[in-house]
Parts: sequence; structure tokens; C-alpha cells
Amino acid sequence: MAAERHLLVLADGVQAGFAAGVLAELERHGVSWERGAGAGLGGVLAVRALLGEGAAAAAEWLREAESGCPLLASQVGTAQARLGFLGEVVVLPDPWRLSGWLDGAALDRQLEAACQDWPGRLLAQGRRCDVAVADLSAGVLRRIELSQRPAGQAAHFLRAAAAFPGGWGPVAGEGEESANLLAGGVEAAGVLVPLLAEEPVAWDVVCGFSVPAVPRPGLASSLLEQVQRRGEMGAAALVADTVERHRARVRLFAPTAPLWQEHAARDGAELGVEYPLPWERNGELLALLVGFGRFVARRVVGLPGGSQR
Repeated sequence: MAAERHLLVLADGVQAGFAAGVLAELERHGVSWERGAGAGLGGVLAVRALLGEGAAAAAEWLREAESGCPLLASQVGTAQARLGFLGEVVVLPDPWRLSGWLDGAALDRQLEAACQDWPGRLLAQGRRCDVAVADLSAGVLRRIELSQRPAGQAAHFLRAAAAFPGGWGPVAGEGEESANLLAGGVEAAGVLVPLLAEEPVAWDVVCGFSVPAVPRPGLASSLLEQVQRRGEMGAAALVADTVERHRARVRLFAPTAPLWQEHAARDGAELGVEYPLPWERNGELLALLVGFGRFVARRVVGLPGGSQR
């Protein structure tokens, strides 16, 4: 009987394409998981991996790339499109009122449809999945278990977990806490990473960001990029330290500079320059991330084709 495996997926925005590639490749080679957890869009990917839908998720990300990444449409772009007939009108964001750079309408629709059966299927298969949610109003991080939740609640918490700086904005709380603001992103991973120590089983940790953090020489001074960078650096440091302490039973799948250069197969390929920011809307880069994720999975596990593009 195969040893029990658990899964942790941490990824914001377009970087979830990398994680989807990793999970699809592992699934293709017979890897499955009994328990999962995720931060950012990693929550959605963790659920799908537990349900055996890793390959389907990767295929959907490739279709997203082919269609121009509508999931990553900006609020400004959406507003401009609605006013398209007024060519002389220019839409400018109000930095003090804009809840997030990305328009969450497409993500809301996607999660609402998908979550109609996810909690029930998790429960029926004896699977458990937690997501990391930050209650910004209460000032606490929460670990939300999804399988016992009604479909609407599960979708709501997955949407909250997906919110990240520079991406989708926070959502309102539930019930008596409806006035609270809920968000997530990889910076909320601090409530999930301790699971690696608390549950002494084999773990696969999939990160859409580099671990440890690599230099970003082209980083802009914008507030959103600074906040996102700090969150990723904190999550990367926490993951690196925890994985090192439990190396015997934890496998880490994350972008690294040597693997990026090997996969690119060209001189001068630099992860810190070329790897997309979570909110970048670039179909070509997204498709590349899915393939890179598959490549990294093969290299880490030593599967056939690990040295091929």
C-alpha cells in the first residue's frame, strides 16, 4: 500500500499556471493525495488535485492562455471596455478606493459554478482541504476547511483566499461578520505551513514563486509590487525553513534559476527578470509556466523526460 501523501499549494494569480503544470505531471505518473491545503489560487488547485482533476486544471490554464487570459482582466480595462463607445474618455484608477487591480467577475463565476459539487465530492471521497484566509478586519489568519461547507460558502472562502495584493480585491465576511474584509494570497500561508510539522506524513509542497526568493532586478517601486514582493519573500522564507527541517518527508516543487535556464535552453535566461508577476496578463508566458511546471515536477521526482523541454 502506498504511503499517505498530503499536498500544500501556494500560488497567486497567473503563477498558479506553474503549480497546475506540476500537479498535472505528478497526477499523470500516479501520484494522489489524501489531504490538501492551499493559499491564493493554490486553494482551488489543491481541491482539484484531491479530486483527481490536476490534468483538467492544467488544460484549463492552457485554454486561458489561448483566449488571452480573461481571468486576469483589470478593473480599469473592464471599465474602459464598457465605455468603449466614448473614445475621448480615459479611465484612471483611484488608488485610495480601488480594492484590487484585477476584475473579479470572471473568477466569481468560475468558482460559483465549480463549487456546486466540490464540497460534496471531497466529503464522499474522505478528502479534506483547507484554505488560508486573512480576516483583515479582525486581524487574524484562519484555516478554513471546505468539505463540510455548503457550496456557496466554499466558493466564497475560495474567492477570499484567492485575493492578493495587486490582484483580486478582498470580499465581505459571512453572517454576523459580513462587515469584515476577507483576503488571502500566499502571504497568508503562515497558517498552513505549520501543517508540515503537525502532520508527520509525506508532503508535496508546490509553490508558484521561487523558494528561496530570487533577486528581482526589474522590480518597480509601485506600492502594489512592493507589498506583493514582501508577501512572497515572507512565504518563501517560511517554506524554505520548514522544508529544510523536514526534508526527509517533504518534496518541494518551486521555480529556481537553474531549472528555469535549463528549461529555456538558451543563454541569458533569467528567472528574476522573465518570471511573470502574479497579475501579468500574458497568454504566452502563462502557457510557458504550465510547461515549466511539468518540467520541474519531472526533475524533482526524477521522472522520465526530466532533462527535456
